Amino acid sequence: MDRNIEKLEPQSVWKYFKNITQIPRPSKKEAKILAYLIEEAKRLQLDYLVTPIGNIVIRKKATDSTPGRKKIALQAHMDMVPSKTKESKHNFEKDPIDAYIDGEWVTANQTTLGADNGMGIAMALAVLSSADIKHHDLEVLITTDEEAGMSGAFGIIGDELQSEVLLNLDSEDDSEVCIGCAGGINTNISYPYTKVEAKTDALTFKIELKDLFSGHSGVDIPLGRANAIKEIAHLLIQLHNEFNIDLVSISGGKLRNVIPSYCEAVITSTNYEPQKIIDFVNNYAKDLTQEFAETDPNLKLTIQKISPATQIIAPYNALHFINALASVFNGVWRMNNKLGIAETSSNVGVVSTTDTHLELVTLQRSAMHAPKIKTANSVAAAFRQIGADIEHSDSYPGWQPNTESPALAIVKQVYKELFNHDIHVGATHGGLECGLIMDKFPSLDAISIGATIRFPHSPNEKVNIQSVAKSWHLLSKLIEAL
Repeated sequence: MDRNIEKLEPQSVWKYFKNITQIPRPSKKEAKILAYLIEEAKRLQLDYLVTPIGNIVIRKKATDSTPGRKKIALQAHMDMVPSKTKESKHNFEKDPIDAYIDGEWVTANQTTLGADNGMGIAMALAVLSSADIKHHDLEVLITTDEEAGMSGAFGIIGDELQSEVLLNLDSEDDSEVCIGCAGGINTNISYPYTKVEAKTDALTFKIELKDLFSGHSGVDIPLGRANAIKEIAHLLIQLHNEFNIDLVSISGGKLRNVIPSYCEAVITSTNYEPQKIIDFVNNYAKDLTQEFAETDPNLKLTIQKISPATQIIAPYNALHFINALASVFNGVWRMNNKLGIAETSSNVGVVSTTDTHLELVTLQRSAMHAPKIKTANSVAAAFRQIGADIEHSDSYPGWQPNTESPALAIVKQVYKELFNHDIHVGATHGGLECGLIMDKFPSLDAISIGATIRFPHSPNEKVNIQSVAKSWHLLSKLIEAL
């Protein structure tokens, strides 16, 4: 593996990105990357401000304040999604990302790469360190905890920026300028259960569904990939119908905004022909492999006998929860056919079993407020009927497109001059912080650009090498044109 990504062009961007990959920065654990940003601001002799929520604003004086130039804020987020393969031993709080060159791409070894949004940080720092780009006053706002709740954007007070234009650097297609995004809301479920003694003659099995493709629950949700949690729930219902199994535990998924690639369940059964259960699961695996052959070609479903469990979840609790889990909506609620993206969706992201509760974390997205709430209420309704506790949290607004944006007109012009064809104008079903930022700074004119990233939020994440050079060229010229 060629790990010398700092030698790629433009070196100013790739050197910063390489540095960033060496700094652990999972959501809510951003102290080390914040310290790096502070040290870099000091090294460049730039003013900076760390806000109470943990965001950082770095300011650079104008190199050209000719009348007509705009004051610009570049914006990115400092955290990354900590997703890895089942086999990976990576510790996201301690270990650097093992990034390497793979043909036309840079990717990581069995983990997320962190190009979302490490490449945005690298671009912003490269601008701050450049002596060649002409600009009015520049501000770089790097927020904390975007991926796990947008608490950094929620914590913006409203006096951090003095800019006129916001360039968000969290988009993932070098041929597109994004002018809108979905809003979101978490719907979290907590279902209390009773433990009872397992039957003394029961056999215990562990079922694992793994190596699903996973992906970003906004960008990749229309692709029809398997959701490991949902598929295990469907299997458990069939096992209950065939063999009257009992449930010991269920767990899977990592984050609310990641399509879960792994889920496991531990079950018991007093069926005295255990091979029948094993054969049933193996046959089910063949059906599942056929169903998701296009989207999840590496899917694996396994079952094995393990040490006997001494306690199980009370059967009526287990059956209620699994039925609700199988029935709860997951996927695209409605498409925006004009833009060719999902308009409203829901992702079942994490399931876990504690000593007293079965827990579920889900995320609903929509470009509009009403469908977002409608979908969240639909998810809640499936579990409210079984007596679960429901919590809706961290609702954030979408970013409504402005096709009359002056910054949009300029980026279209600059892109056409540089690359001799039109840039695509679109919106994303992913969550960007622009809606929350513009809620605090309503006079800002905002657009979002970025390098081409594929499969974010999954261990398959990769960033296209040529697109980084292209995006850097566009960003540099756009700042000068603004």
